[in-house]
Amino acid sequence: MSDSTVNQADSRSPRIYKILIMILPVGVVIGTIIFMFMYFYLEREDEKNHAVIVSHGLRVSDLEDMVGKFTDRIGQRNIESEQGRAGLRRAASMIEGRLGPQNVGYPVVKSEGKAAYGLLWKSLSVEILGEEKPDEVVFAAVSYAGAGEDADANIVSTLIMLASSMARENPARTIRFVFTPLNDSPEEQNQWLIERCLKPGESCVGILGIKTMPVMPSAGDAAWQADVRSAYDIAWWNTLKDEKTDSISLSSGTGSVWLTHPVFSTQTWVDSRGRRLDSTLSVAQDLRKWLVKAAR
Repeated sequence: MSDSTVNQADSRSPRIYKILIMILPVGVVIGTIIFMFMYFYLEREDEKNHAVIVSHGLRVSDLEDMVGKFTDRIGQRNIESEQGRAGLRRAASMIEGRLGPQNVGYPVVKSEGKAAYGLLWKSLSVEILGEEKPDEVVFAAVSYAGAGEDADANIVSTLIMLASSMARENPARTIRFVFTPLNDSPEEQNQWLIERCLKPGESCVGILGIKTMPVMPSAGDAAWQADVRSAYDIAWWNTLKDEKTDSISLSSGTGSVWLTHPVFSTQTWVDSRGRRLDSTLSVAQDLRKWLVKAAR
């Protein structure tokens, strides 16, 4: 190699070093900007997700996960078949795991069992203890039995996620979330709650149950359909949904209303899974509002 070639190479080397020295800080700055952008973007996403949980009682991704597990992994849940009984046991384990000490932190209480097919079938419950009137109980109830379809999976998932999101509420009365094993009539469900899910010295002031919708409402009917059986039930329900009334002003008694909604109807889930999951957010918000009011 000639001396001129060596001199040219030597002259280029400092230039390369200078260019690298100039570029390196720019790269560090750009990398820092990208890192900060991603950090604050992800933080905002977490804040938005948290806001959804606080305002609606659940997050769509969590709800979708729950519904998928009930339909795909657990399947049908009933006491009439061996497969259904296995599904009931898996569903009970899932409810207990989701709401128990290692996740939400609730102590999960199992009721006195009812014998059928050689087994004792028990309801599961978690509660938010009332601060002023803890012996007065408002029940939020659902059956975890079902056909293994999206609609009945959604109804159980909704109450699980609602119980989870309301764990930090401070009601005056106790709110007890109960998951019963049998798909009985509202009257039988009420009897189960009163006989098996009240502690000595407690009284039930109201039952707000949710169930699947067998028949869609007619045109012009409200989306929420209520199963009420007595004049007191009707008055209690009307007071709950009246936004102008601040508190329950009825005389002593037990109000009972079992509610259903199109998001809990099999018909509405056909080719509309995403929309039904989104719609369940506002449904959960209504339920939360009524529970909080009943527990004042």
